[in-house]
Amino acid sequence: MKAAEIASFAEEERTRKIREKLPHKKIITRQNVLCWVIVAIPLIGFLAFSGFTLVFSLMAMFCDMEYNQIDTLTWNNFANFFQIGENISTILQSIKVTLILTLAQFTSLLIAIIMAAFLSQGVKATRFFQTLYFVPYICSAVAVSIMWTVIFGWNGALNALLGLDKEWLNNLESPSSLTWAIFTSIIWQAPGYGIVMYCSAFKSINPSLYEAADLDGANAFQKFWYITLPGISAITFFLMLAGITAGLTTFDACRVMAPVSWDGYAGPDNAGLSLMYYIYIEGVQFGNMGYASVLSWLLFLVMMIPSVYLIRKRVLSWEDM
Repeated sequence: MKAAEIASFAEEERTRKIREKLPHKKIITRQNVLCWVIVAIPLIGFLAFSGFTLVFSLMAMFCDMEYNQIDTLTWNNFANFFQIGENISTILQSIKVTLILTLAQFTSLLIAIIMAAFLSQGVKATRFFQTLYFVPYICSAVAVSIMWTVIFGWNGALNALLGLDKEWLNNLESPSSLTWAIFTSIIWQAPGYGIVMYCSAFKSINPSLYEAADLDGANAFQKFWYITLPGISAITFFLMLAGITAGLTTFDACRVMAPVSWDGYAGPDNAGLSLMYYIYIEGVQFGNMGYASVLSWLLFLVMMIPSVYLIRKRVLSWEDM
């Protein structure tokens, strides 16, 4: 063997003997146990209050029930799944409305970035404006929906302001006006949380980065694109996930602004029928809990796909750093 190989082998052997003499670190320590207990608290709460309903929804997908009574569960040979094909047009309509209302969350996110950017430029009474913009967010979604129902009503403020005589929420000639009315109510309420979060995120960016950019001759847009946006990427990632969840589970605004009619429709041509609202109508209004469970798991898949994509993309970006 060469002298270099012999020296390397001797060094490895010496290192191994030293490690054997060192005391072994305990795998289970008091700190590890405490950490696991703290992490398990929300999981225990979920299993205690939601675990049964989760199992029940899995069972209900394959069964029929009378008046939503558990003791009446009977196997139905996948009949609930066959209803998807029978009601595919209604499901597609609910998904369409849900995606439009999810877009309202992303529009609110864009508004939040713009407003926070202005407030971070040393505007006087910044805290006052942050509080003012945050007030709609903490208001009850039902109360906000009632307010916008009055505004968009036939004799509401919008018609009075524009001098029109139009039925915005129940227009048979233009059913989509109901969808965009709900869209508007979400945009009015949602940006407040993002504005507060972004204002805090802007303060955490190192000012020396902007000073260096000024020395390099960067303009305002370049500084925003190459410094500000990367600096608030973690907050943006969180707000995007929260926006996807909020948009895909939109219910209160649809329930108030598009009440179910006698024939089961949520507004003209189901223009106010979100997927979450459709689940409520089938499970609660019509007592078809088995079919509603199938729709619930469909909603879970619709939510999971973009969420997993964003999380995977974020993790890969961390690995590249």
